[in-house]
Amino acid sequence: MQDFSIQVRVYYEDTDAGGIVYHANYLKFCERARTDWLRQTGISQEKLLHDGEGFVIARMQAAFKRSAHLDDLLTVSCVPIKVRHVSVTFLQEIRNQQGQLLFTMQAEIAYVDKNLGTMKAMPQSMIDFIEHSMALQKQENKDAAD
Repeated sequence: MQDFSIQVRVYYEDTDAGGIVYHANYLKFCERARTDWLRQTGISQEKLLHDGEGFVIARMQAAFKRSAHLDDLLTVSCVPIKVRHVSVTFLQEIRNQQGQLLFTMQAEIAYVDKNLGTMKAMPQSMIDFIEHSMALQKQENKDAAD
């Protein structure tokens, strides 16, 4: 299982007057990658919301390394690195088409009861799937290093 990633083209609407990506848009790009990661695991955010549950950002730590520019093709990765009963932490990176690291972030998303506004335990099947995904990733990284 390879690191999950999506590609995002930088459009005029993503930039400031100088053609540089506006800082808040890096967070949007990462949100898209997390949403697509959840979708590819079979977790439907629409169904979760219908059931009164969902994920919200609980914590994030970000670092801006370089600027992205108009018309760049970005690769936004999303790798789960820690799972708890109520949250998942992801390591995310954004790289340009030359492979240069532009942005890195750790984001912890909490599983919540949207009606009560409180965190709640994820279903065990979801935790098991995420842990399995993390174990496969760790093994593939080890194999690649050998």
